Amino acid sequence: MENITREIRPSSRDAGRLRNHFNIDKKRRTNQHFQPHAHYHPFYEFFYLIKGHCRFFIYHSSIELNPGDLLIIPPGQYHYNVYIKEPIHDRFAIYFDEHLFSPDLSDHLQIFSKAEKEAAVYHVDRDVRDKVQSAFEEMLTYYREASPFGDTILSYIFPAMLLFLSRHVHEPELNEISPITAAMQDTVKYIHDNYSENITLEDVANEAGLAPTYFSRKFKEIVGTGFRDYLTFVRLREAADLLRKTRLPISEVARQCGFNSSNYFGDAFRSAYGMPPRQYRQSEEEVFMQPQQDGNPTVIL
Repeated sequence: MENITREIRPSSRDAGRLRNHFNIDKKRRTNQHFQPHAHYHPFYEFFYLIKGHCRFFIYHSSIELNPGDLLIIPPGQYHYNVYIKEPIHDRFAIYFDEHLFSPDLSDHLQIFSKAEKEAAVYHVDRDVRDKVQSAFEEMLTYYREASPFGDTILSYIFPAMLLFLSRHVHEPELNEISPITAAMQDTVKYIHDNYSENITLEDVANEAGLAPTYFSRKFKEIVGTGFRDYLTFVRLREAADLLRKTRLPISEVARQCGFNSSNYFGDAFRSAYGMPPRQYRQSEEEVFMQPQQDGNPTVIL
């Protein structure tokens, strides 16, 4: 049986990362910083680059960020990044979920129009960058205060910052990517379109016109995880979606998602999600019932 890996996973710090639906941190990275594995979050991530250059691989796109760029990563979106060019890089990262602002506010946040289903990158106008960075520093100060007062202030400052950004960002010009990066993007897209088929390393390497060993090395370097691990990640994510949305038998879910063995599917799913497929389906179906005054129950998801 194949080795079951967990190269792509929720961030190990996801549990408890958000306080009142929000978190912010500021980091300085060097070119020696190594992200051990690709990951995803169950919440939004704002990545704002102050200094340096950074390359992200998200879904099936390679995105290079320059100073002043703001990247919005939606929940559940696989991503991996490396720092390039300069030796020192400064960035802010903000994590939050949709509970932080009301539907009325969301209607005015133009920067989310593209970021609901896929990552979006914007460039902050140069004449307001000092103001944006100062606002981020202020939010960081209140967040580190870790008090009810600080959290309340943040619940006002952050939505106001989002509204301000919606008026002072624009889409940057896309940088040309290398042929090898383009080949990896095409491979990832092919995986997403054909995960139910019998996809082999040799087949995709041949399609890219590369030797399998070289292809495998470049895939992990650019995408952030191995080819087989990424294929398994996509298959398991699609399987989880089918488990939530359909009543298909577990064996049929496995077959439709490209797993030839139901036993291997069960082991791989348990390794990735922490529970067997059947238990996952049951956990997703559970709701809490709260009685209303009229005697009709309210379903709270």
